[in-house]
Amino acid sequence: MKRITRWTATAALLVVASTVSAATEYEIEVSHDDELFIINGEKYEAKTYCFNMEEGDRVIFLEGSPYGACASAKILNLRTKKVCEVWCE
Repeated sequence: MKRITRWTATAALLVVASTVSAATEYEIEVSHDDELFIINGEKYEAKTYCFNMEEGDRVIFLEGSPYGACASAKILNLRTKKVCEVWCE
């Protein structure tokens, strides 16, 4: 098993942070019952519930496609700093 050093963990966080800051932001156009979201004109359904995801919030896609070309996606709400797992429709 490979040991993760403090330097390796720090470097990994820096890579993630720089990737996130360079990602394209999208607005939640519609948010319904913590379960259904329209982002970039595409429909996404929460795998469970995505609480406090409001219309007008800015999000970035950590996984999946902002064009709906995916089976599932992970989106990060930039206001709440919470990740939401959704099904792409």
